[in-house]
Amino acid sequence: MENDFFNLYEKQSNLELEVGHNAVADWCLYITDKASDSKTHAVFVQHCDRKKVFAMAYDRLTEYLSDTRGGY
Repeated sequence: MENDFFNLYEKQSNLELEVGHNAVADWCLYITDKASDSKTHAVFVQHCDRKKVFAMAYDRLTEYLSDTRGGY
């Protein structure tokens, strides 16, 4: 699933990705749309399972792109 996520992410422009992990906050993934006027993250996912984080991020990114860019 991570490959699918990165393949989708790399096709997009004006997106910024941050991924982090620590024992307190688990895995965190943020995507910011630099073209948006909004100061909130386009995608935010946090979970203890890395594979689930990327699966959830893929799903949320496809929804975001469909809603804001007419598809992906």
